[in-house]
Amino acid sequence: MASHSPVRSLLARAGSVLRNQQTLKRIARGVLARLAPGLLTRLQAATRHASSLSQFSTAWAPSQPAKPSNLHPKLADPDLLTLERPDDLDPAALGNPASSRQTVLEPVFELGQMRQSTTTVCFVVSTHGHDPIGLQRTMQSILRQTDPGWETLLCCDSVEDAQVAQWLDVDWRIRRHVRNGRFVNETEDLLAACLQATTVFIGLVSAGDVLDDDLVKRVGEQARNRHEADLVYTDEARLLADDKVGAPFYKPDWSPEYQQAVNMLGRFVAIRKALLLNIAKPAGLHAQAAEYALLLDAAAHARGVAHVDDIMYVRATEASRPGGFFAPDALADAGRVLERFARQEAEQACVEPGAAPGSLHVRWPKPAMPVTLLILSGMQKRELPGLGEVTLATHFVRSIIEKSSARDYRIIVVDDGAVDEELRALLDRHGHSTRTCPPRAPFSFAYKANFATSLVESGIALLLNDDLEVISPDWIQELAGQAARRDVGVAGCRLLFGDGTLQHAGIVLGHGGAVGHVFHAAPADGSEYVGMASIDRNWSGVTGAVMAYRKEVFDKVGGFDPALRTDYNDVDFCLKCEALGYRIVYTPAATLYHFHNSSLQRKHDSSPERDLFLSRWSAAVRRDPYFNKNFQNRSAEEPLVPQE
Repeated sequence: MASHSPVRSLLARAGSVLRNQQTLKRIARGVLARLAPGLLTRLQAATRHASSLSQFSTAWAPSQPAKPSNLHPKLADPDLLTLERPDDLDPAALGNPASSRQTVLEPVFELGQMRQSTTTVCFVVSTHGHDPIGLQRTMQSILRQTDPGWETLLCCDSVEDAQVAQWLDVDWRIRRHVRNGRFVNETEDLLAACLQATTVFIGLVSAGDVLDDDLVKRVGEQARNRHEADLVYTDEARLLADDKVGAPFYKPDWSPEYQQAVNMLGRFVAIRKALLLNIAKPAGLHAQAAEYALLLDAAAHARGVAHVDDIMYVRATEASRPGGFFAPDALADAGRVLERFARQEAEQACVEPGAAPGSLHVRWPKPAMPVTLLILSGMQKRELPGLGEVTLATHFVRSIIEKSSARDYRIIVVDDGAVDEELRALLDRHGHSTRTCPPRAPFSFAYKANFATSLVESGIALLLNDDLEVISPDWIQELAGQAARRDVGVAGCRLLFGDGTLQHAGIVLGHGGAVGHVFHAAPADGSEYVGMASIDRNWSGVTGAVMAYRKEVFDKVGGFDPALRTDYNDVDFCLKCEALGYRIVYTPAATLYHFHNSSLQRKHDSSPERDLFLSRWSAAVRRDPYFNKNFQNRSAEEPLVPQE
C-alpha cells in the first residue's frame, strides 16, 4: 500500500476541498469507481480500522440530510459508517437471549463482490407521499445488511423525486423505478419493478419499515439449504411509539390453512423472480387484499416455501393487529380473493368472515362420500350442571340429533357389551345403531378405535369420545368437508371445558419433552396469542376425542398403533399421516364441549408409551414445524411469549 500513499494524500486533499460541493463529489466518485474500482476496494480494506477511514469516507460520501432530532439515533445515523446494530432489533428485547453484535459497514464497490453471494435479494421500496425520515430509516437498515448480495429499487412517481434522488449515489446497488402512471398500491410497484431486478429473489418493503441486519444472509441460508424454495418468509414485529420493537408475530413453518385464514406470510417475503414474473397482477382490490392475492398465488405455484423463524422485519405502522389479520375495509376484497382461490380446489367452496375479527374461513362443500360418526363409549355416567346424573353417550347422541344441522350421516355407538336402554331407544328412533367391541384387558383406546373404524367401508369416519356436547350446529359439515380434501389427512375441532375455557385447540410437540395441548384452559374469546386458537390452521396433531379422516387414509397409515394403548396414539396417527404428505387441519368452526377425562381417568402419561413415542418421533419433538422456536414449551397454561 506504500505505493498508493500519494493517491491517498491526493484523495484526502481533494476531499477537503470538495467537502461541501455535492455535485463535484458525485462526479469524482463516479470517475474513480469506473476507472479504478479495485483501488477503492484495496484502500478501504487497508484502512478499515484506521482513523483515516472516517476522513476518507466522509470526504467522498454523498451528503445526507441532517439527522432529525426526534428520531432514534441508531435508526437515523446519516454517516452510516460505524452504525451499530439497533438495540431495538436485538431479540433480547423480546425476551430471547442473544449476544449483541456491532457491525461496521463494509461498502461494496464491485459487481463481483455482490455476485459472490449465491442468493441475491432485491428490495422493492414504494415511496408514495412525502416521508423522507421514514425512507431514511428503511434505507439505512438496507445499507446495514451483513450480506452484500442485495439491490434496491425505489419506486416513485417522478424522476425529479427529491427524496429518492438523494439515495441514488449512496450505493451503486440503489436504483430508481419510475411508475408508469399514478401510485395504485405496493403490490403493483413490486410486479412492475421486478422486470428491472437483477437478483434471484425479490421482496416488498414499505418505506419506514426496518430490516434486520442479517435478513439477506438468513434468506440466503434458507435458499441454499432448500434449493426448491421459491418463497422465503420471516417473522415480524412492530416499531412502537417509543422506538422499541414489540408485538412480535412468530409464525409457524408453511401452513396453507393458516395463510387462507389470514395473511400469515406478511413481511418479509422473498419471492423467486422467475416465479414472480408469471403471476397475474391483482386488479381493483384493497391494498391488503392485493398483496394477499399475490402471496396466495405465489405460494400455490412455489416448489417449496421456507421460513426464517426469527424477527427479520419490523413494521413502522399498525394497519392491523399482529397476526396477519385484515383491516375491516379490506376483509371483503380478501374474502373474494380467497374464494376464487378455494374454488380451484372445490367449485362449491365459499368464504365467510372467520370467528376472529379480521380473519376468513372457507366452508368446504359437503362431501359426496358417506359420513359415519363412531362414538366410543363405556356407558359412564356423570353429573352435569343443570342436568343431574346422565349417561354421557346418551347425552351426546341427543345433542347431535337435536343441535346438528347435518342430516345425511349415521351414528354407530361402539360399546363394551352394555348399552343404556334410553340410548338404544333414541338410536333406533333415528335409524342409528350400536356395535359391541370384543373385550380386551387392559383398556386400549387404539384397539377400540381400530375396531370402530373397521366398521366403516368407505367415506369419512368421525371418531368421537362419548363425553362431548354439540355447540356448533355445522360441526359435522365442517369436519367432514375438511377431511374429504385430497391433501388433508385428519381434521380436528375446538373443544371447550364446561366452564367455556379452551380444552383443545391443537396439539404441539415438545411440551414437557413430549406433547401438549396449546392454550389449555385459556379463555375462548380470541385473546390468545395472535388469535391462533380462533382461526383455521395446521398443527402437528389433534386430539382423538374428535378426529375426522377418510377411511382410505386410515388404511394407508395402518390405523392406530396398538402398542400405544392410552397415550400418544392420536398424535402418532397424525404424524404418520404427515409422513405420507397429508396435512392436519384444526378448525374452530366446529366447536363442542368436552367433559375431559370422563371416558378414562388418568393422571399421568404411561412411561413405556412415552418412551416408544419419543423413540419414534424424536426429531419431530425436537422441532415442531407448526410451533415457533421462540415460544415457551414448559406449560400449555403459560403465555406462549413473554407479556409486554
